[in-house]
Amino acid sequence: MVGVRSLSRAIVSLSSCISIRAAAYTPIASRALTRRTNLPPRSRPLCMLALPPHLEEMKEELASDAAQLFDVREPQETAAGRLKDAKVVPLSELQNGFTPTFDKTKLTYLHCAAGIRVHYAAPILEAMGFERVVPLQEGYGALKSLGFESS
Repeated sequence: MVGVRSLSRAIVSLSSCISIRAAAYTPIASRALTRRTNLPPRSRPLCMLALPPHLEEMKEELASDAAQLFDVREPQETAAGRLKDAKVVPLSELQNGFTPTFDKTKLTYLHCAAGIRVHYAAPILEAMGFERVVPLQEGYGALKSLGFESS
C-alpha cells in the first residue's frame, strides 16, 4: 500500500513538473502565448534544451544524407507516429531473416521506443553486412520531445 508521504511527494513532484511546463509560456495582451527563453536550464522543457552532442551529430549527418535512421519498433507502434527521417525496419522482421535493402555502407542509427530493442537489432544488422551501426539510448518519445520531427 502506498504511504501518505510517498503519495504527497509524488503529487508535489507532478505539480512542479506541470508548473515548469506552464512557466515556459507567458500570456501577452492578445491572449496568445509566447515562449519565454530566459528560464534557467533546469526549468526549460526538453524541446528548449540543446541537443546532446551525439544527437546533434546525428541530426547533421541525416540532413547531409551521410547517415540513415532505422526505427526498429513494430508496425502497430509506428502507425501511431514515427520520426520523419526514420525508415521502418521492425526487429521481428530482422529476427525472421528480413534483410533491409538500404545502403549498408552508410552510418546507421537505430532507435526504438525505449532504447532496449536496438541492442538486439544492432548485431543482426551487422551480421547482414551493415558496416557502422549505432544503437541510440533515446527512444521515440525522447527524440520527439528533443525536437526531432515526427510524421
